[in-house]
Amino acid sequence: MQFLDIPTARRLEAAEEVPQMEIARVLARTQPGIGAEILAIAGGHAIFAGLNSPIGRATGLGFDGPVTAAQLDQVEAFYVRHHAPAQVDITPLTDASLLELVKTRGYTIYELNNVMARRLSAGEHLEEHVQGLEFRDCTPDQTRLWGETMLRGFFPDGPPEGWLELVCPMAEVPHSLAMIAWDGDRPVAAVGGLISPEHRMVALGGTSTLPEYRGRRIQTAAIGRRLNRAMRQGCDLAVIVTQGNTTSQRNAERLGFTVAYSKATVGKNLS
Repeated sequence: MQFLDIPTARRLEAAEEVPQMEIARVLARTQPGIGAEILAIAGGHAIFAGLNSPIGRATGLGFDGPVTAAQLDQVEAFYVRHHAPAQVDITPLTDASLLELVKTRGYTIYELNNVMARRLSAGEHLEEHVQGLEFRDCTPDQTRLWGETMLRGFFPDGPPEGWLELVCPMAEVPHSLAMIAWDGDRPVAAVGGLISPEHRMVALGGTSTLPEYRGRRIQTAAIGRRLNRAMRQGCDLAVIVTQGNTTSQRNAERLGFTVAYSKATVGKNLS
């Protein structure tokens, strides 16, 4: 990455903000009992996508100026209304006012992740095949199968209760890159992601592989496949968010991604 300025960082943060918003919209339409909701605030959005959901926090705040105490009050009231802890993403380029506010209110770190980015060039092509396997786009009638495969890879002993219903909408959002890797008629990996035409950016979601199929470069091929499609659709930036010292980070680095910055998700239980 070149010198990282605030507009570029704001674009990188959209890689998590946009998918979360789209998933919340799908949930609001298909599972209204969950109460999914989006609040535009402080230049970003607070998102609720269900209790105990793997997504749903305030993202993109503090890139167009200081965040006020009144605005953080609104974020907190939003999550109190949903009986959920307030969670806020903070990056090194977020306005310092937000960090000061959460410090004075006793927020603690929930997560620490690396935001990795890669420029895309028209005409570039990356390897996207694994011998013996076939990647296919997830069709509308396969969203449950996609979600089950995703969770089986991440949780071989069984996923948290209720997660399947919360995960499946990730395959239903506009411009989704949800795919399934097949070994004959057996699904062996699930791949997520989304193209944001507005930002000319592709956000790479997780690749979850069944334990017995790991070590076959499925994740590497899945990254290549999604980047190739994104380039064909005019994207010039790819983003993946990973934890440090993971296979996902190493695979991304092999394909030209570098760490743009690390960011914290801070939270507070307000109940």
